Amino acid sequence: MQTTHTTAPTAQAGVGEELAKKKLTKVAGPILLWGIGVGAVISGDYYGWNAGLGLTGYWGYLVAIGIMGLLYAGLSAVIGELSAAIPHSGGAYAFVRTAMGRVWAALAGVSVLLEFVFAPVAVALTIGAYVQVLIPEIPILVSAAALYIGSVGVHLMGAGNSLRFELVFTLIALVGLAVFCIVGIPEISVDNLNAYSDGALFPDGISGLWATLPLAAWFFFAIESLPMAAEETRDPKRDMPRALVLSWITLAVIGVATLTVAAGVGGSDLPDAAAPLTVALENVLGDHGWIVPVVALFAIAALVASFHAIVLGFSRQAFALSRAGYLPEWLSRLNKHRVPTWGLIAPAIFGYVLVILGHAVIADAVPVLVTLSVFVAAVSYMLMMVAALILRAKRPDLERSYKAPGGRVTMVISFLLAALLIPAGTFDYPLAIVIGVVVFAAFLAYYFAVARNRVGDLSAEDELAIVEAAEAELAH
Repeated sequence: MQTTHTTAPTAQAGVGEELAKKKLTKVAGPILLWGIGVGAVISGDYYGWNAGLGLTGYWGYLVAIGIMGLLYAGLSAVIGELSAAIPHSGGAYAFVRTAMGRVWAALAGVSVLLEFVFAPVAVALTIGAYVQVLIPEIPILVSAAALYIGSVGVHLMGAGNSLRFELVFTLIALVGLAVFCIVGIPEISVDNLNAYSDGALFPDGISGLWATLPLAAWFFFAIESLPMAAEETRDPKRDMPRALVLSWITLAVIGVATLTVAAGVGGSDLPDAAAPLTVALENVLGDHGWIVPVVALFAIAALVASFHAIVLGFSRQAFALSRAGYLPEWLSRLNKHRVPTWGLIAPAIFGYVLVILGHAVIADAVPVLVTLSVFVAAVSYMLMMVAALILRAKRPDLERSYKAPGGRVTMVISFLLAALLIPAGTFDYPLAIVIGVVVFAAFLAYYFAVARNRVGDLSAEDELAIVEAAEAELAH
């Protein structure tokens, strides 16, 4: 016989009153959600992926995209099921908390928080480099500071404004990719596609394919930021799964198109190019002075879109962890626009400090940061798949307006593919895994020493029930 999961007991009324005060505003519909899902990822089409052509060639790269596309298809479907059942701003933390308890939830929460704090550091450094292409006199650190300040400022004006801002920059970035494809498609040749591997499927064997997997993931990485907006979605049970699936379809199409057009127009210099789309266009049109600044402008729009979406991710993750007691209470305080003020500002300050360190201290800072982000993300992916399997078995009473196609099989396959990312992503940059392990250990030490006594017995589902009750009361 099925049991019904109840909300917080009377003894926790004080906790419930505090949670009820921390209610986010529901502003997002399917279009704005799609803008987050695509926008968080789209900068990956403009840079960072092309080194894989030198590792496994075009045909092997297609296989790598297929493997990573399968991972993120399964991930999107399972997150769609989980976020429809538990539409909590904590995302992975909330799913794991409901399924596996407080300690595992701490590990999931810090995984996502680290992913969303480290990834925009790499984006900020890359934007600084693109700005210098247009205006060499502007230092990278100045561009990065302006990016952090501007994005946090827009977010502080309310979720509705920040999500519309995100949609605009996502559409501009998509226009840039469309123009690139329109110009390049007539020049594609099979000889050019074969040139990177002499026609072989895997010119460097499985090791080349293995090394390419993290680069192929760059075409989908950060789509998991979408559930961070679940509590700000008008109809999360319907719109969140739909937005995740549509975002994945969009990203898969533009990822394959970008790879095929860039590789198809040829150029032995493409695998090592800092700006691969610029190099590809110059191979088609010749060395014209207008190409570099035009591509740089579209690339900056894409990078801003990704940065802004990930800022939303780290602010909502910090908010959710603070509201539950894992982080200091002040990180979940809301301003008059119902957004977490210090949940935005504090991680942004920490991120900018990392920008300074990365720019001045760490060699190859961007790939190290990208690798670190992929590593901690893979940990959160695996925990979410385990949570989904547990909830399917132990919580059949959860209302599931959407169920992941393939069910448990999809969850197991996604878990195994996510596990592949950890050794593949950290092989070339072991510093990334060292940093990740140290930060994980530090956060868990903080949890057991300090936060454990503040984290109550409420599950993420209980938190959500209290917040929804407060919302219903206000509505009446």
